[in-house]
Amino acid sequence: MSDTETNTDAPLPGPDPQMAKAIVDHVAEHGCAVVNVPDPGVPDRSFSFSVGFEANVGQPEVLVYGLDKDLAQSIINEVFRQCRDENLELGDGQKINNLIDGYECMARMIDDPRARLTHFGLAAWYLREEQGKVLKRACQIAWPDPETRVYPWEKGCGEDIVEWQIGLYPRGGPK
Repeated sequence: MSDTETNTDAPLPGPDPQMAKAIVDHVAEHGCAVVNVPDPGVPDRSFSFSVGFEANVGQPEVLVYGLDKDLAQSIINEVFRQCRDENLELGDGQKINNLIDGYECMARMIDDPRARLTHFGLAAWYLREEQGKVLKRACQIAWPDPETRVYPWEKGCGEDIVEWQIGLYPRGGPK
């Protein structure tokens, strides 16, 4: 197996039964669930990700780094709504409005299968358990520096913004 491949036949660890039921029930009722992953040592490195995008809107699962969990949850839910109701197609470089008031965010595809498995474990588990599929697509919703309005991969973005948004997407701007 090469460095960029993962064994998709290996069993995925699942959540405890109570959490598994909560995720399955929430996705069944709302179409997606949002999982918040705090980093107690580095709060700015916390992230939130979706479960249910692939299954219910045929779009990659999404992740947001470096924002308050309530704002991150709101962003993920709005992206889901736009995919469902407005036929938003997520692709590398896709600009997305109405996520953060006054700012345009951007979808960046996460190509590394290890990053997808590491950051979307419950989404991968859900997709395999509920649909018998392997998680093959995911994207990061990047947000611009509030001062300069540039993205983390662009010159002029504040160092703190770059550090808060660990880039799981390929280096540089979208192609």
